Amino acid sequence: MLGIEQFKKLQELKELGLSKLKVSEKLNLSYKTVWNWWDKDEDFFNTFQKEHEFILDNYRQYIIEILKICPQINNMVLLNRIQEDFPDFEIPPSTFFRYVKKVREQTGLIKPPRKFILREQTEPGYEAQVDFGQYVMQTAYKRNVRIYFFCMTLSYSRMKFAYFSVDPFDAKATIDAHIAAFRYFGGRTQMIMYDQDKTMVVSENLGEVIFVKEYEEFIKDTGFSIYLCKGYDPSTKGKVEKTVDCVKHQFLDGRIYYGLDRLNQEFIDWLNHDGNGMINDTTKKSPRELFKKEYPKLQKYYEKKNDEIVVHAVYHDTVEYRDNLYKLPTGQINESDRIRIERHDDFLIFYLASTNVLLCKHRLVSGIGNIISLDIEVKDEPTIEEVLLTEYKDSESATKFLKRLREQKPRYVFAQCRKIGSLKKFYSRKVLIKGMEYCITKDTCTAFELCSWLLMEIGENIAKKYLPTHTFRHYKNRAEEIRKEMIECGRC
Repeated sequence: MLGIEQFKKLQELKELGLSKLKVSEKLNLSYKTVWNWWDKDEDFFNTFQKEHEFILDNYRQYIIEILKICPQINNMVLLNRIQEDFPDFEIPPSTFFRYVKKVREQTGLIKPPRKFILREQTEPGYEAQVDFGQYVMQTAYKRNVRIYFFCMTLSYSRMKFAYFSVDPFDAKATIDAHIAAFRYFGGRTQMIMYDQDKTMVVSENLGEVIFVKEYEEFIKDTGFSIYLCKGYDPSTKGKVEKTVDCVKHQFLDGRIYYGLDRLNQEFIDWLNHDGNGMINDTTKKSPRELFKKEYPKLQKYYEKKNDEIVVHAVYHDTVEYRDNLYKLPTGQINESDRIRIERHDDFLIFYLASTNVLLCKHRLVSGIGNIISLDIEVKDEPTIEEVLLTEYKDSESATKFLKRLREQKPRYVFAQCRKIGSLKKFYSRKVLIKGMEYCITKDTCTAFELCSWLLMEIGENIAKKYLPTHTFRHYKNRAEEIRKEMIECGRC
């Protein structure tokens, strides 16, 4: 679609008596575009443009979430991804590109220029490259075994790492491989480069894993950015592709497979003795030698275990989290007690692990060596779970639902309750309690199940106001399943 200035110019040339062909040549537009807008007036053009932007506003948050994770993403790749997730998306590419450009300018998520010439001059600690490979090995009994491996290469020093698996890499295995690489290097780079078809872009929805978004959460928690590029492009990702070739032909060729653990250990030994000690043809130095300069520039990586951390309370009333000490309420804990810490946005919530009693919450602080006093107490600001329990204390069904929710989703209580709390804006108390009663009968007391029931019972118009567009189809699928189950139950 052409812009308003081009449309006005088209009409001016038309008034001068130029043919459609001449106008298309002068404005560098296709003949079809000129023909489509030849007999249209400016009011029609403005109305058409507003209608298309209104439609695109429905996808705005989806676009922004992708740009936050990968501002370097190509607009055509972004369009293809939306068309895959939303088959009914029929906006013209030119209109979509113009809209994305406006979103980038408004949010500051500008696409950086791709400077291939500077690839060999990558700063220490800035960039790593990731790729995958596979190889057929033989066991001692001459049986073929297909091995899959993950490779990461630090762009500045060319330090190599690989992680082997007997199964194709999925989201969880890829995350495990990244963590193993960060351990080996002693940190992570600011950016990691991937092939478009190999990047694991997945997520969690209130604890309900729905096909796809685990890896997106890992990127957000870890803090690095990603760069998507075309596969097998030596000008962008040739360093890790050379590592893949090195793993195949310098390590795996002729090697006997005795088991996965042994293979991973043998590779680490090979890296320490040979792989990272060979002189690079470009730098004329070994990766190990250049790594001495790159290592101090790597970002420290803190491992996160299941969104909960269980630690011993120290100094009687203090617990450590990421090299900082947080004060706990005196008189409620003993030195031998274990404390579970849950992080939600910029807050840490502390529970007594043995009884699941909520102790206090703190604002997460940066830096290390700080002692944070108890300035935010639960009694001053109740949690969303406590608010819901108070509001529904006169409903036996709602109380039972919330208690079962904590038992079934202990890691996601905060997010689940926050979602349920937001439903009060759209549904009456009577309808919400009825939905909770249904969840109790199925013994699936989660926000996902409740929202799916509401979608089935009330319809899509309201649900579309609060359900994310990129996960709506999953709620809709579950709503259809509930409808069928209730029909079958009615027949019985």
